[in-house]
Amino acid sequence: MSPTPKHPPNHPRFLLFLICAFASAGQLAIDIYVPALPTMAHFYQTSPQAIQSSVTGYLIAYAFGQLVFGPLADAYGRKRILQLGLGMFTVGCVLSLAATNLETFVAARVLQGFGIAATNLLAKAIITDSFTGMVLVHAYTYMAIAWGLAPIIAPVIGAHLQEAFGWRSCLVFLLVYSFGMWAVLWRYRETLAQPVHLHPKTLLKNARMVLSSPVFQSCFLAQGLCYSILLVFNIVAPFMVQNTLHQPPTFFGYLALAIGMMYFLGGISNRIHHPRLPTAEQRLRIGARVMTVAAFAMLGLALAIGLTVWTLTAPVLVMAFCAGAMYPTLMAKGNSIFPHIAGLTSAILGFALLLVSAAMMGLAGFVSIHSLTPLAAFFCIVGVTVIVMVGKLLHHLKTPAPAAHPVVAEAAAERR
Repeated sequence: MSPTPKHPPNHPRFLLFLICAFASAGQLAIDIYVPALPTMAHFYQTSPQAIQSSVTGYLIAYAFGQLVFGPLADAYGRKRILQLGLGMFTVGCVLSLAATNLETFVAARVLQGFGIAATNLLAKAIITDSFTGMVLVHAYTYMAIAWGLAPIIAPVIGAHLQEAFGWRSCLVFLLVYSFGMWAVLWRYRETLAQPVHLHPKTLLKNARMVLSSPVFQSCFLAQGLCYSILLVFNIVAPFMVQNTLHQPPTFFGYLALAIGMMYFLGGISNRIHHPRLPTAEQRLRIGARVMTVAAFAMLGLALAIGLTVWTLTAPVLVMAFCAGAMYPTLMAKGNSIFPHIAGLTSAILGFALLLVSAAMMGLAGFVSIHSLTPLAAFFCIVGVTVIVMVGKLLHHLKTPAPAAHPVVAEAAAERR
């Protein structure tokens, strides 16, 4: 295999456009149709829990896809694996539109989730392939903005599409978006300079080393729980807002927009630095505690007032801001533990946090849509668990790092 691209290199602005379009695709495909979940449950003549399984199945497949596509892209190139993943996603989009029963629709969503995992994962790899220094930092910033904006605007787009053209129009939007990604991918030139062959035995040893790290364990659990707050709200609240409070889909869309904006602002707050402000580690502890206080405030409001738009939304706005503020620091801590195997660490971290989020969404599917108390209690448990995980993380970060693992030398020998 010749590692050197034979075509002219990609223009930096084109690469930034590709990275933003591909990084946001996975988030867009989660949130574009959540306002339509109550209507879809009625169409398929099924329960809220059953239709919510299409989101959970998507996330689980998304998690496993990262583990598969990461090593393959290092061995066979970015473009080939992007073509494979995007092809699966497009077929899943067509299948979801043709689905006449819930089982087929869930299968289509699983195929979509598995395929789209390639785009987000390889957007990060393309950044590393193509940029260095401050340009690399700026490219990650643009990617983070695109990734963060997708779940903010997607519910609003989905709600308006549903009201104007019906719920299937949300799925048509995803199919059209996939065609757009195909057009961008057609212009993309391979950026992998040197394919890496990693022996399965070494891969397993490295994976075991990552998973056994207490810092990694604390990071992915806390990160997955923070992310799940947004996801749980997006699959439970549409039923509360539309079925119980009798508001239109667009009303929920704008509530989701507000929640997503608070999450986004929380992430942006990490760029504010001053000697008198808390450190990143202190912000983790503060964020976890404020998030939990907001959850218990929701529980108090649920018991005293009951389910209203404001008792549902106001505490989640605070929780979303805290989760967004904590997420980048948790991601940085988790990805930087083993810099010599950063690609594998990133894939495992993405897999683990999505699996945690999917598990939380699966549990949230059993939450009553007629009362706020069960959802508030659920968020209280999440908040307390995040406090515990952040405490463990900060404790282990104070412990001196162990000596380099012998697997590093073994991996280097195999590459030679």
